[in-house]
Amino acid sequence: MVLSRVKERVEGLPGVIAFQYLDAEWRKGLMLLEKEAESNGACGGLMPFTNRGVWSAFAREVQFVIVASSESILLGDSEQLVHIEDQKGQVVGEWVGARRLEELRGREDVCFLSSDFVLYSGVEIAGEPFFVLPNIDFPYLDGLEGVRDVASGSVSTLADDYIRERLGHSQTKHWTHLVGFNVEER
Repeated sequence: MVLSRVKERVEGLPGVIAFQYLDAEWRKGLMLLEKEAESNGACGGLMPFTNRGVWSAFAREVQFVIVASSESILLGDSEQLVHIEDQKGQVVGEWVGARRLEELRGREDVCFLSSDFVLYSGVEIAGEPFFVLPNIDFPYLDGLEGVRDVASGSVSTLADDYIRERLGHSQTKHWTHLVGFNVEER
């Protein structure tokens, strides 16, 4: 019953084109692709990365993937979609949205690498820095009876291609997302 309510709610979100719960085969395939992506590194292999959001979702009892329209902004309010962290857990750089961009503009300790990615020059870097794709808020399951511990993450390019292909959207610019949750015991 919980699974059907989750599916109904998510399929009803504007821009959601496809929804699929992961069975063992899907789960294993996506996990292998995420491990491969991490071993390849970010920035053409120049910097290691970890996908905390995806691994948090995989740590839950139930997972599903969605394909959303390329114009959809379901995750648009998420402020922290990617950042660079050092071995002490300090954020040394990050993607910033419009709201955060205005807060940082004009600060001397902020170096803009692009219009939406900054490095913090005042941070003393400990060890080798790496990219982090963090857990991303997925508020659409809030208040749904029987759902707890929701986690979600942006999948790697390898996994994105795999999901779109399996769900019949390989020739599109649509994006994908992984969500996991636990089912509340009664």
